[in-house]
Amino acid sequence: MAPEKLTGKVEYKENLAGNNYLVRIGFDKKVRFIPGQYASLKVNDEGIRRSYSVASLPNENVIDLLVDVTPLGVGSKYVLGLKVGDDVEVLAFLGRFTVDPLLLLTAKHLLFLATGTGIAPFKPMIEDLLYRKHFTNEVRLIWGMRHEKELYWLKEMDNINRDFDNFKHDIVISKPTKDWPGFVGHVDTVVNQLEQDWTETLVYLCGAPDMIVEMEMNLKDKGVPGTSIFYEKYF
Repeated sequence: MAPEKLTGKVEYKENLAGNNYLVRIGFDKKVRFIPGQYASLKVNDEGIRRSYSVASLPNENVIDLLVDVTPLGVGSKYVLGLKVGDDVEVLAFLGRFTVDPLLLLTAKHLLFLATGTGIAPFKPMIEDLLYRKHFTNEVRLIWGMRHEKELYWLKEMDNINRDFDNFKHDIVISKPTKDWPGFVGHVDTVVNQLEQDWTETLVYLCGAPDMIVEMEMNLKDKGVPGTSIFYEKYF
């Protein structure tokens, strides 16, 4: 499907944690896309656009966008200024960072590695795989953040864990407080502890460019074919 310009309206806006905001945009029709795709927002009168992964499932009248406003650039300032009821121009939907259904026929393990807001496309991708496609092999999410105070969607991840025995998720904090009970370091801290058939693993990477470059090399060394590694870079 070709992208189209849509006019939506802000239905909800929430500061999830730290500088991370969730913006819900409503439309007058159900919107169709593939989990993992992104939307491009017009963020000023000159027509500049900024792209954000859709963090919700398709075929609804709304989409959720997850935005880290830390850069305080034109996109961040636009999102910070949005209010419920504001009109938003959206070019949607774009990108090929999606799960190929044919690959699911032979994959024994699906591994999603995220840092920061790189988790945004993974939430609907995982929910679609488990709740809608009923994928029964292992699905694992490893999410790296700097500080635990920046975490969000913990209840949502726990709910998926409760509903599906084949889903596991781990959180890794690189700059934890002394009371942090979980993994410390980066996503490779957990990846290097996994024991599985890497030749039958599909890996999806999203987040800091350095993480993607390093993990791609690490995964290939473990035996993951290059054709089984997929990524989206955020600069």
